Amino acid sequence: MVMTDSNSAAHAIEPEDGLLFGCRLDGKGGAQLYNWAEVEAAPAEGSNIWVHLDNSSDRAQKWLREQAGVPESVISALLARESRPRSLRVDGGLLTIMRGVNLNPGAEPEDMVAIRMWATQNRLITVRHERLITPRDVLADLISEGTGPETIPAVFVALTERLSLRMNDVIIKLEDELSGLEEQIELSQPSALRSKLAELRQDCVALRRYLSPQREALANLQYDAPDWLGDKERMGLRETTDRTMRYLEDLDAARDRTIVVLDELANKMAERMNQTMYVLSIVSAIFLPLSFLTGLLGINVGGMPGVDSSAAFWIASGLMAVLLVGEVLILKRLKWI
Repeated sequence: MVMTDSNSAAHAIEPEDGLLFGCRLDGKGGAQLYNWAEVEAAPAEGSNIWVHLDNSSDRAQKWLREQAGVPESVISALLARESRPRSLRVDGGLLTIMRGVNLNPGAEPEDMVAIRMWATQNRLITVRHERLITPRDVLADLISEGTGPETIPAVFVALTERLSLRMNDVIIKLEDELSGLEEQIELSQPSALRSKLAELRQDCVALRRYLSPQREALANLQYDAPDWLGDKERMGLRETTDRTMRYLEDLDAARDRTIVVLDELANKMAERMNQTMYVLSIVSAIFLPLSFLTGLLGINVGGMPGVDSSAAFWIASGLMAVLLVGEVLILKRLKWI
């Protein structure tokens, strides 16, 4: 691997048989990239080494099990396909599993992607199954202008902060979509609007399902932090925890807003239905007596008056017209119409 000064260099690094990238921090905000040979030659507790792996690689799994010096229980967590956000201290190290929004092409942001981290004072191992942009962003700070974290604990905190910050744009987008739907209540078709609101509510629920345990993991990490996390790193974790709490509150508020909008939409649909039924009832009330008379006069029974009179039809029609006008006047007087 060759180090470049381009900001896009970190995103352009090609994986090497499960090694997405490896680097050694120089303690001044920069880093030197490592290949597999250099990673495998480094001691188990190398000086400020960060290794980012793909857990589907056999070579990466073999290195974790045989050379990395990682506890067996931690290896199982790092290689697990399914995971839940959590944080746990093990043998002086810190096992942390976090999730970030899925910004991969064709994916939905609420389908959050996990990153598994094993951190000690001098080494960080991160493992992922699906592509996650955040590690490359932090690496870009290290290899572009040397403005990245100076220590492994600082890298660990930077990763948690970047994961949290990327969620902000997604939550703002959800809130903007909800505001737009609220404005369309009077204009859009109710069925289409209800479908969009239901999808938006599901997105809020999906994000909250992952953020809630992530908040607990960050809180546990904050209150049970290892000694090698300094005051600056602890403060960064506190800010990330507070930010995650705010995201949860925003998601709860957005979810409640969708319920209110759905209720308002249901009320408007019921109101429209009631108006339609009211009009139909008025029409029925007007024509019911007329239908009765036409039905009575139309029976084929001897003795019907006017059968032999050529003026009987017009007399009956005039009487029904008078009845119709009388009904309308009565309904207006009763303020039904």
